[in-house]
Amino acid sequence: MLCRNSSYGSIVALVTPFTSNGRIDRKSLESLVEWHIAEKTDGIVCSGTTGEACSLSRIERKRVAEICVKASAGRIPIIVGTGTPDTRETIRLTEDASKLGASGCLVVTPYYNKPSQKGCLEHFRQVAKVGFPIIAYHNPGRAVFRFTRESLCELVKIDKVVALKDSGRDFELIQDLFAELPILSGDDDLTHAVIEKGGKGVISVIGNVIPRGWSQAVHLALSKDPKAKSLFERYLPLCHGNFIETNPQCVKYLVSQLKRCKPIFRSPLQMPTRETQSALQKILWKMSLITAQSALLRL
Repeated sequence: MLCRNSSYGSIVALVTPFTSNGRIDRKSLESLVEWHIAEKTDGIVCSGTTGEACSLSRIERKRVAEICVKASAGRIPIIVGTGTPDTRETIRLTEDASKLGASGCLVVTPYYNKPSQKGCLEHFRQVAKVGFPIIAYHNPGRAVFRFTRESLCELVKIDKVVALKDSGRDFELIQDLFAELPILSGDDDLTHAVIEKGGKGVISVIGNVIPRGWSQAVHLALSKDPKAKSLFERYLPLCHGNFIETNPQCVKYLVSQLKRCKPIFRSPLQMPTRETQSALQKILWKMSLITAQSALLRL
């Protein structure tokens, strides 16, 4: 089980592979978990934004979590995305994750229905009653909710909230929290800066593509090794490339180019445009992840 004293490091927000008929691709999902363990990823988030959680049914979310937990066999933490705009459904999904033997859950602030600060805090208090570790996810850009500093101070007081994944891109807002709660970067391009300020790691998109290299960079930063900065700078084009289009369209395409899953998305998400595919291929080639000839053949 996760706690505030856990070692976080490089956690990957895993893509969800689908078969040609649109079902959960169990074999590819198991293979991805094994690959990440071999590549030194420190933990996996399944059924998060990058895993197309909004397009998964409750049964499918349970299935994804079950596959990941069994494949991991306790070797790395499996964190299940359980956040929804509905407190009751979030509680049910969190109960599911707990019963399946996951290490914790990732709960995004309720999106679309735009709760008040009080309503959002009550959401987390109700979910915390399940008694399962929660990584709270603050992502104003997608959830259309931004915590105030006062509310974040109240969030810290919720016992089962063990960490905060922050994609708010506002260091002034979270500067007082680093000493009280593990802060995880929710943006790959800000990971080095978050760790320099006292953060404990990242929940990453880019880790889907370069898990070993990304984990190395994160751990160098955590150990305050000056070589970390140059590694992060090397990976910046890939960080930015993943967001040429809406996540996870680009990263799933990239994972498919590494032959780790099929480039199949749940509608309304779509295959990236030819222009985006070309840009991503060039990034892979420049980083020596594929050959120039291979890049041309795949376009």
